[in-house]
Amino acid sequence: MKLGTIIRMYMDEHNFSMREFAKICNLSPAQVSFMERGRNSNGDPFVPREETLIKLAAGMGITLGELLTALDEDTRVRLASAQGVTMSPEKQAVIDKILIATPEQFSLIQSYVDFVIKG
Repeated sequence: MKLGTIIRMYMDEHNFSMREFAKICNLSPAQVSFMERGRNSNGDPFVPREETLIKLAAGMGITLGELLTALDEDTRVRLASAQGVTMSPEKQAVIDKILIATPEQFSLIQSYVDFVIKG
């Protein structure tokens, strides 16, 4: 599901205005608007930072992992651990898939990576 759809559904379900929801999440109304529309003020795709998604998830009463799992696989986020790291498109594609993995899938991925890296 698109991040904007998740936000809109949550606000509608709880009868929150964007301003109320932003306050609950400790975000600015502009940030919530950008995430809901998927675009920034310039019309460019809005890619939320990990810390923004953590605040959003907390405001919704869910974990970051639950939020990431609910997102479409083409949704992009900026992870704090990846700041300043240049990745090939192939590596980014793998990371994108890991971000949307279910807990069971992630456990299998983690086991496989541990096996491959340790040799």
